[in-house]
Amino acid sequence: MGDDVRLMLVDDHPLMLMGIASMLSGKGIEIVGTASNGSEALEMVPQLKPDVMMLDIMMPVMDGIELARRMRALYPDVALLVLSSDSSLASLEVLLNIGIDGFLSKTSDAPVMLDAVKSVAAGYEYYGTDIARLIERISLAKKASDSIFTPRELDVIRFSCQGLQYKEIAERLGIRYLTVVTIKNNIFRKLGINNTVELVVYAIKNELISL
Repeated sequence: MGDDVRLMLVDDHPLMLMGIASMLSGKGIEIVGTASNGSEALEMVPQLKPDVMMLDIMMPVMDGIELARRMRALYPDVALLVLSSDSSLASLEVLLNIGIDGFLSKTSDAPVMLDAVKSVAAGYEYYGTDIARLIERISLAKKASDSIFTPRELDVIRFSCQGLQYKEIAERLGIRYLTVVTIKNNIFRKLGINNTVELVVYAIKNELISL
């Protein structure tokens, strides 16, 4: 098993973890461990030493986007393969900016997952066909998107739509409370709105978040 890809799975659904492990284990892949949220995963990485981390986006305690951001900072040599039902344009763009190595829908079958894990472990990017089409949309709309919101503004929008308050957003992003206030006021000014409810409605209509 010395040449097997060391894979760590991070998902808050036990059945999903069991299913993926069953599909991939013993096919040139060693499942070195599992975690149910981003915080737990970060604590386990030094001991498990995975080559690839397959992670979900929507998780409690610490979501997959924050986990990917911290993994890139702390463990840049670990390949990050996102496997999620959340394929909104906003989530994809944030993850691409963080520098993930691949993204698959949870509807992907075993051969695709196997190919994806081995590809990112070898240093290649891997995106499912449906995800590739979304990435193309992001690319085509990038200039217009960049002219509307900065990456930091997109982070604030995402956390605001999750119901986080100013102080909580500041803690998540590692910035000052007043900076969050300024960013959110700028967002409101750009959109001509006055409250978070209107922001949520805008974000949903423009696929900045997924329900």
